Amino acid sequence: MTYASIVVGTDGSPTAERAVARAGALSAIDGARVIIVTAYTPGSSDMSAVMDTVPADIRHTLTDRVQAEELAQRGRSIAKEAGAPKVVVQAISGDPSSVLLEAAKDFDADLIVVGSKGLTSHTHFIMGSVASSVAHHAPCDVLVAHTTAG
Repeated sequence: MTYASIVVGTDGSPTAERAVARAGALSAIDGARVIIVTAYTPGSSDMSAVMDTVPADIRHTLTDRVQAEELAQRGRSIAKEAGAPKVVVQAISGDPSSVLLEAAKDFDADLIVVGSKGLTSHTHFIMGSVASSVAHHAPCDVLVAHTTAG
């Protein structure tokens, strides 16, 4: 099976960056377009005061549009380094699962790549699993890339 359009999300975490690299490598095989999506929470552009009060292990989940665009651009570099010939980036306000699913529909994706781990266990309990939600609601194939260190 070949893929023409691959959607992958990044929040800037090391595990998300590994998923982006995987999507880039897959796109190199078929010449597929990679759409890198970063979800963000709307808010002020200066979140530095808030960030000091947020636990370090979930700090990367709080971003504004400018930060999200920077994360998506970093994802572009990672995907290009992995061999992706065509990369589109988007920063979209909303829940990560919903944003990935929306992008998959908007770009007529054949594949969504998600990481096997992104949030810590207590955050996973509160927010749910992006990979699980995407796998259950995706309009296309889903690859859950093994992204844990090791």
